[in-house]
Amino acid sequence: MLEPKQTTGRGFDSVMNNVLRFALAVVIAGLASTAVASTMSVPNEENAAYTVDIPSDWNPKVSKEDESVEATDPGNHVYVAGWVVTKSDVGDLKKDLADLLKGELRSIEGDPTEETIENNGIKFPVLRGHGKDKKEGTDVNFFVTIFPAGEGKAGVFFADWDADAPSDIKDKLNALMNSIKLHKG
Repeated sequence: MLEPKQTTGRGFDSVMNNVLRFALAVVIAGLASTAVASTMSVPNEENAAYTVDIPSDWNPKVSKEDESVEATDPGNHVYVAGWVVTKSDVGDLKKDLADLLKGELRSIEGDPTEETIENNGIKFPVLRGHGKDKKEGTDVNFFVTIFPAGEGKAGVFFADWDADAPSDIKDKLNALMNSIKLHKG
């Protein structure tokens, strides 16, 4: 007497199930991934001291006039800027940072905190704080970091974001910091 053949999951149906699982995984991964990032050279492509990956939908722009990179997220919750100073500019750096903070913030509340983060072989001294946005009067957080970026140069990276920004903003800012790499050239 012939017994019915047991299926082992290796037939056409099993192959189709695996194809469908794979296609579903690709779709889910595509939906879960963040926006494509643009690798921006700071201060510009020709004289790059460092690079940073900024989400393309933040419309990162290089300003040849002041040799900086700036971007704002689509929801207008985050502003980031990066630039380079030389040893001769270091004296002006405090003034530049003070002007930047005055331009963006109505006030700084409390004492900013300092920490050092190491990524990609770079030690980033980071100053973090909280204040009121100059334009809207809303609560904002900010950080600024200054790091060695080649012979006689220091990289500067600044971000401010709404205190009530969507929860994924902090992850995006961490990804930005993690993406900073010194230009080897």
